[in-house]
Amino acid sequence: MMIRKVIGIDIGKRRMYYCVTNEEGEILEEAAVLNTKSGFEELLELIQKHNCEIIFEATGVYSRRWQYFLELNQMDYVRMNPLQAKKEMDTLRNTKNDRVDARKLAVLQLQHHYQPTYIEDEVYRELRRKGRFYQLINQEKASAKNRVKRLVEETFSNVAAVLNPTTEQLSQVMAVIPHAEILKTKTDDELVALLAETIKQEPTRRRLVQVIRQAASTASVAVPVDSFAVKELRYWAKQVLELDQLKNDIVDDMLAGAGDLEEVDILTSIPGIGNALGINLLAELGDIKRFATPQKLTAFVGLDVRFSDSGEVKTSGFISKRGSSTARKTLYLAFLKIIMMDKTEQFELTRWYRRRTRDMTGNKKKIIVGGMDRTLRLIYHLVTHHERFQLA
Repeated sequence: MMIRKVIGIDIGKRRMYYCVTNEEGEILEEAAVLNTKSGFEELLELIQKHNCEIIFEATGVYSRRWQYFLELNQMDYVRMNPLQAKKEMDTLRNTKNDRVDARKLAVLQLQHHYQPTYIEDEVYRELRRKGRFYQLINQEKASAKNRVKRLVEETFSNVAAVLNPTTEQLSQVMAVIPHAEILKTKTDDELVALLAETIKQEPTRRRLVQVIRQAASTASVAVPVDSFAVKELRYWAKQVLELDQLKNDIVDDMLAGAGDLEEVDILTSIPGIGNALGINLLAELGDIKRFATPQKLTAFVGLDVRFSDSGEVKTSGFISKRGSSTARKTLYLAFLKIIMMDKTEQFELTRWYRRRTRDMTGNKKKIIVGGMDRTLRLIYHLVTHHERFQLA
């Protein structure tokens, strides 16, 4: 009968402390190696010598290098969530340092027999990396748009009200016509030529010239046309346009990187979920088929409901908010897009939402969370059954 052996590893920026124990709790070896390739190779040799199970705590970029090294060498491992690791290790003795934490991790694995961490295909991990970058660019773009809106109040007070708020029209115009006084010195043809830098369609440019000329006739300004605010506005408007183009490029790259993944076609078959939203949702959820039940997927996203019923404190339930906040945000947008797109209420999800909110006043947050959960369960069903969405 083979005796179980476990190596617990506490990973820091420079060093990795390890402890090898057997199932009787006897410490066989413990020391530290450098968090470098040579240290990894030394540790791998030790692991192969003892044929032991591997457990470590996720510590961001420091542990990801070790994790990648293990995967290259086709080694199974248990990667513990830091919050879970802290909670579990708090049940053991309180002494805390890197060496002791390595021992505690080994003891936890001996006690709980954690299953090896699921290793996602590289395509999902690359999608997630690109998706996170997309979200960062989206935040930068939102910040730039807010700056444009503030500066426009000084240079062209009422122009934002007459341009399409669902597009980047304000930035397209302000990038080349950032002050109301500019219209007084330009003919319509000259203004149309200026807008060609940011808007391709000539009919659209000519229509916009008439719209903004009308706005300029009643606009008030707070700065002269040669103010630095004008240069500042032009800069931020161009930033919005550049970031918007970068977002489109990232989505194209993600779609190309997804290759033949059927999940993309399945997600985008749901009314309201387009390419950008669908591929970003997939980037956060990863390989949906790895979840044995929809409840496990719900818990992964952090939509599972927790209750408190201790003493005099009782709650009606709240979501755990574990997992990725970005996944919850993307799922929130997906749910809202679905019910906004389904104006004739052909979709059961929309009918459910309308029924629950018809006579409601005030905060609809709990209903929306319920809708997000239903959306996630729908996605799980479609993906695990290899079905595209179809209206009943």
